[in-house]
Amino acid sequence: MSAEAKPAAGAAPPAHYRDPIQQVALDIYIQLCGRIYSGAGQKPDPKAVAQLAFKLAENFEASNLEFNPVAIAAREAKEKAAVNLDKVQIDFGSISKPK
Repeated sequence: MSAEAKPAAGAAPPAHYRDPIQQVALDIYIQLCGRIYSGAGQKPDPKAVAQLAFKLAENFEASNLEFNPVAIAAREAKEKAAVNLDKVQIDFGSISKPK
């Protein structure tokens, strides 16, 4: 999905959090609606256009992380900087032993 960390399921995102998929989908939706509804002919349901915009945004983000060298480098740097707590071993026995 996205390169940014997403909030946990069921948890409210922080006030400053902006979902990158939603932002891209909104831009796509606005452009599509401008082209679709300004012309003549049969018009699709706006909800169907929104669904298409989200699918296109998700595919764009996935492709971005696959083909964009800048996004790939940013993801790799973020992964290197992250600490995997599953691999951290702490010997509490040595801490509690009196000297």
